[in-house]
Amino acid sequence: MLIISVIMLLVSTFLGIILFQPYYPYREPTPLDVATFYVNRVDILFFIATITTATLATTGFGKKDLMYKTSIYLFAISMILLFASVLKWLFTYPWTR
Repeated sequence: MLIISVIMLLVSTFLGIILFQPYYPYREPTPLDVATFYVNRVDILFFIATITTATLATTGFGKKDLMYKTSIYLFAISMILLFASVLKWLFTYPWTR
């Protein structure tokens, strides 16, 4: 799970770079743009937390079962947030404007 989390962190960061390019001509960002921006940033933090707890579970730090369950839950939350970011990209990015 640790390797998958690192790969998905890179994917989430890449999506954040692609999805939040400035608009030309300039326009005010919509509430959906702002919400997606913050969802992507929180998603990156969840991937970092997943990597941290998976590493702690692998090294045996603390209670191994607790760290493993925590990393599974954090991974599930981060994948849901990534899915939400991709949905916005699929339905509202340039070809729908």
